[in-house]
Amino acid sequence: MHIRPHFAEIDVPTLHQFIRANPLGMVTTAIQHPTFDTLQSSHIPFLIDAPENTAYDELAVDDRGHRPPGSLGVLRGHMGRNNPQTRAILDSVKASGSNELADPVLVLFTAEVHSYITPRWYTAARAESGKLAPTWQYSGVQVYGRLRVHHTGEDASNYLQRQVEDLTHLLEPRVPGKGWEISDASPRFIELIKKGIVGLELSITKIEGRIKMGQDETDGDWQGVVDGFKAEGTEKSQKMVDMMLERAKGRPGREAEQ
Repeated sequence: MHIRPHFAEIDVPTLHQFIRANPLGMVTTAIQHPTFDTLQSSHIPFLIDAPENTAYDELAVDDRGHRPPGSLGVLRGHMGRNNPQTRAILDSVKASGSNELADPVLVLFTAEVHSYITPRWYTAARAESGKLAPTWQYSGVQVYGRLRVHHTGEDASNYLQRQVEDLTHLLEPRVPGKGWEISDASPRFIELIKKGIVGLELSITKIEGRIKMGQDETDGDWQGVVDGFKAEGTEKSQKMVDMMLERAKGRPGREAEQ
């Protein structure tokens, strides 16, 4: 992900909260395999655990911006055993004699709300200069890490039980009405479900975000986009306005005023 300074988000707690709010991530692996594609991706929901030590600025960092595995938190997820990506992962870890994948893994999270921006909304500097082009406003967080797989025995059973319970506790409150609970399903059925999935534990080495909400626009053009969204009058457009307001500090026009 290309992250320009205007749009960069590097505050770790803020990035963790972004993932909690947008838990569906796309996990991508690059595994050489005789049967499956080297590059594979899957959408799966994740939980994130923050590390005990939150002195992030004191961590050692390599020349690519990576820190010690797990020092920036841990992502927890699960995938179906029959998923070709899962099968490639399992074949790789079995061949190495370890439960850890040799190569790093990338997970991308994207905010639910994003939108196309029409050039018609630019009413100031861009309109005067003729430097007009459509764009897209969106937010995303990318995470790199080392992957450990929980796929056999009591270790996998315990990990997946916790995973199912924690995901339920995170997501059920977001649905109106009385929440579903694990106890609403038969223990036998839950055990059957667990046999068909494997646990993924990603120890984070690098996490960064791109929050592209018009921060690089001058005040007039920024306001034109805000007014354009307000004129649409939809729930989505209002959310876009709210997100733009949250990220408004630091725009070129704002800096000139200060």
